[in-house]
Amino acid sequence: MSHSFPRSRAWADLTSDEIAAARNRNALVLIPTGATEQHAAHLSVDCDTFLSASVARLAAERVEALPVLVAPALPFGFSPHHISHAGTISLRLDTYLGVLGDVAGSILRSGFKRVLFVNGHGGNSAPLRAKVGEMVTDGHPVGMIDYWAPGERIWIEQLAGQLKRGGHACEQETALMLALRGDDHNEAERILAAARPMLPRLIQPWIAPGHAGDPLTDAGAGWPPIFQADDGGYYGDPAAATQDNGKAILETIVAALADFLTAFAATPLRLGVSRDPAKPSVSAPLYGEQ
Repeated sequence: MSHSFPRSRAWADLTSDEIAAARNRNALVLIPTGATEQHAAHLSVDCDTFLSASVARLAAERVEALPVLVAPALPFGFSPHHISHAGTISLRLDTYLGVLGDVAGSILRSGFKRVLFVNGHGGNSAPLRAKVGEMVTDGHPVGMIDYWAPGERIWIEQLAGQLKRGGHACEQETALMLALRGDDHNEAERILAAARPMLPRLIQPWIAPGHAGDPLTDAGAGWPPIFQADDGGYYGDPAAATQDNGKAILETIVAALADFLTAFAATPLRLGVSRDPAKPSVSAPLYGEQ
C-alpha cells in the first residue's frame, strides 16, 4: 500500500495544512511524555523526555503502512518522588491528568482518529494508564505505551551490568543517552566519567539504607521509588553502559516499537460502554480492512 508521507514526522515542523493532509490520510499521532527530573550525577534532567521523543521519532520513520506524526513532547510529568533533588519540576497528579486529556483531546477534535502516548518516565505509567482508561471508556481512541516495553524481553538480555532490568539513570538509560548524544565527544566523556565510579545498585530506592530485604518487589506491591536528598539518584548499573551497546539496545527498542505502531494502527479496538449489543462502538483500523 502506497502512502504520501509528510515531509517530516515532527508535528512542530509542519504547517497546519500539512498536518491536515496527514490527518486526511489517517495518520496516527504519537505524543511523547517524559519528565524534567534528576538523573543522578551523569545524565541531564531532560533524559526521559529526550529518550521518549527520540525513540518515538525514530520508530515513526520506520512505519511504512501509514503516516505517523510525533507531536511535541510533554516535558513535565508526575515526579514528586524526585523533588528533593535540584532540577526536578513535577506536576501535581490532577494537573498532569488534565494536561494529558487536553493535549490528546485537542488532537482528536481536529479530526485525527487515534492517538498514542509514548511514555519515557516510569512515574507516568500508572497515571497514563488511568487516564487512557477514562478516555477510552468515554469513547476517545487514546492508548499508551512505555517506549521500552515492546522490546524489553530482548534488550534486557543485551544489558552487560548486574541489574537485569530497567531502573533509573541506569545502564539502559545511560547507554541510550550515549548512543543518541555520543556524537558530542565532550558530552559522552562527561557522562562516562561521572558514571564510572557508580557502584551497582541492585535494591530498589524505596528501601532505606542498611535494610537488605524488599518485600514490595517480591510481592509486586506498589510504592514510589523515593529519591530523597541523601540518595545518589540512580537505581541500576550505569557504569556498565557503553556507546556501542547503547546503539544495539536502541536498535532493539526502536524496531520493536515500530512493529507495535504498525500493529496498533491496524487493530480494531473497542470504545466506550455501549449497552446496545447491536451497536458496539469500535475504533476502526487506520489502514487495511475498514
